Amino acid sequence: MNTKRCLALLVTTACLSFTAASKTLALKNINIVNVDTLKIDKLKTILIEDDKIKAILDGKKRIPGKDVITIDMKDKYAIPGLIDTHVHHATSPDDWDNDQMTRTRLRNLLRGGVTSVRDMGGDTRALSSLKRRADNDLIQSPDIYYSVIIAGQEFFSDPRTIASAKGQTPGAVDWMRAVDDKTDLDEVMLKARGTGATGIKIYAKVPPALMGKLQKAAKKHGLKVWSHVFVGPARPVDAIEGGVETISHAPDISSHVVDNFYQLRREGKHISEAQKKESFELARYQELMTLMKEKGTLFDPTLTVFEMSKEQRGERGELMYQWAKIFTRMAHEHDIKIATGTDGASDQYQLDYPLVQKEMQLLVNDIGLTPLEAIQSATTIGAEVIGIENSHGKIKADYIANLVILNKDPSGNIKHALDIAHVIKNGEFIHRGDSKELPFVSAKPAAGMLWLSGQIGNFPSTMTLAGEDIETQMTQAMKNIGAVLQEYDLGYSDIVKCTLMLADIKDWPAANKAYKPFFQSLPARSAFATSGLALNAKVEVECSAEL
Repeated sequence: MNTKRCLALLVTTACLSFTAASKTLALKNINIVNVDTLKIDKLKTILIEDDKIKAILDGKKRIPGKDVITIDMKDKYAIPGLIDTHVHHATSPDDWDNDQMTRTRLRNLLRGGVTSVRDMGGDTRALSSLKRRADNDLIQSPDIYYSVIIAGQEFFSDPRTIASAKGQTPGAVDWMRAVDDKTDLDEVMLKARGTGATGIKIYAKVPPALMGKLQKAAKKHGLKVWSHVFVGPARPVDAIEGGVETISHAPDISSHVVDNFYQLRREGKHISEAQKKESFELARYQELMTLMKEKGTLFDPTLTVFEMSKEQRGERGELMYQWAKIFTRMAHEHDIKIATGTDGASDQYQLDYPLVQKEMQLLVNDIGLTPLEAIQSATTIGAEVIGIENSHGKIKADYIANLVILNKDPSGNIKHALDIAHVIKNGEFIHRGDSKELPFVSAKPAAGMLWLSGQIGNFPSTMTLAGEDIETQMTQAMKNIGAVLQEYDLGYSDIVKCTLMLADIKDWPAANKAYKPFFQSLPARSAFATSGLALNAKVEVECSAEL
């Protein structure tokens, strides 16, 4: 299968299918997690028009308008789409982060309720391609917002930067720039904007005097300003006073006290017992926490990466996670906004759910946030980190319709956020794989072919048809087929045969009108009338594709 050909066809198909008439959905009798009030707003109706939330109505109020598709969400709970504020999806695009593996990770994130991610450093040549496909829903993926790396020249001997700049010189490319006091920062930021980046990430080996200058230059050109807590030689106070908007990695707060922190953090060396004792004297950090609160600095502690790696790192790992817990608790006590970055991927740890869920669990179990506070961190605070807080991160009128529908109330148990009934991104229900309630699978590979089960025009994971007319149902059925094909790295161009089952053979011309735009070269096909289809659908489509 030619992947480039498949992706090109997906682009064509999506552009055609997205011109369909607007639709309005009503999610009725649903309980909404209000991330502003940290309460449950019970028995509401979420009105979705195209990709936005049109209104939140009282459940008893009549649903306005004609042709509204109503879906009963009784006993379900809605939270905003989750946001992981610290991922890396293009560190080595020819190896561990190759396009196929990355698309699989992104697909699993979306199916697990993650609708936005902030990528904190990688090859923007790969990231811009992934972002474009995600923005246009050509692949199942969260929306991607990424950074360019800013650091001192010394940092760019790091092997990771060599992989991310393959074919170019690390530190001299637009997505990884070495800076010093002679650098033209306006030029750096303009070129950063040209990569499609949302912000800059100040990584390492930057002197204190440059932190504020980098912040001013970045903001002048419309970029967000993110950094590690410890940049070295710049310390946490330099980042905060310099106006960095979000700082990452909770253990690094200890560098406010530990003088040779770089050796511990980057070279794997140990500190003395005296230094360790001083690092746990919390009074030393009070002014720093107060400054963070005054400046409105957002905190991205990335607990998960330190908790999951503490055994592997031994004594040093245990120390790092102790620091992570202590400083994140202090931040919470000072009412500093905490986000949910993970700095990892689920397959690194053999987990079958997104790491942002693990981060929320740690915030509750190890830090002391309530479950709803953890959800707030993973939604509206995450949106603020990225700079999309006026359109994402809340279930509110005029916000993008990114929702996770849960089977259980998460307010008493954060693990209930794992029990997902539906994921909605940009107003569209997401195919999340095979349903255990159905007596068949969506596809089965055999003899060099992929044999797909029939698809009707229902919204994925629901028993609700996308509309009453044949064209709407046919379009949705074909979208459902496309989502199944993606699981096998296939596209519509790989389909060799389809069979159409029509409730009324008179619908054959209208069915063709919706069917044909999904193909550049039509596959073989049969069609026949039936005496009835599931959910009283007007059409069912069964296809086979070449692997």
